Amino acid sequence: MAKYACPYCAGFAHTSGAIPNPNEWLLISDEDRDGMQESINSDELYKQFLHLFKCVSCEAIAIFWAGLSEAPTWYEPKHQSKNAV
Repeated sequence: MAKYACPYCAGFAHTSGAIPNPNEWLLISDEDRDGMQESINSDELYKQFLHLFKCVSCEAIAIFWAGLSEAPTWYEPKHQSKNAV
């Protein structure tokens, strides 16, 4: 199972495994979506998506901006205090 170590905790993000992957989101910009044909092959559509994976421990996110063959950019989670207004 492919996984990337989280830089913020001892957790990791799985990039393979169960399908659908409960820790994966597929992203596409509005601009890219608007540029698509009304009808598109699902394999072609999948190629257009960016992949986002969530750390299983702290919920940091890893976004693969340059495809799954390149390292992701990690984003630290912001947790609100329970007393926040």
